[in-house]
Amino acid sequence: TWYGPGLYGNTTACGQEMTKELVGVAHKSLPCGTPVEIAYRGTSIVVPVVDRGPFVKGMTWDITEAAAQQLGFTETARIGALVQPK
Repeated sequence: TWYGPGLYGNTTACGQEMTKELVGVAHKSLPCGTPVEIAYRGTSIVVPVVDRGPFVKGMTWDITEAAAQQLGFTETARIGALVQPK
């Protein structure tokens, strides 16, 4: 899933301001700043963990709207994710 609208101006669990430009991923337990490679339909980007979540049953990752835009991700779908070494 992806998130952002309605949350802009709030502070993420990792202490960053949630903006339309914030590129990142939410995960329930990975440390803030952990780099994660996200892949969708042949495009991949490496983004940091910037928040906690998702809070929807069965979901492991929640990407920011800016990350979703970079990937061409417009709906809830499966993505590939690989935690990168720091």
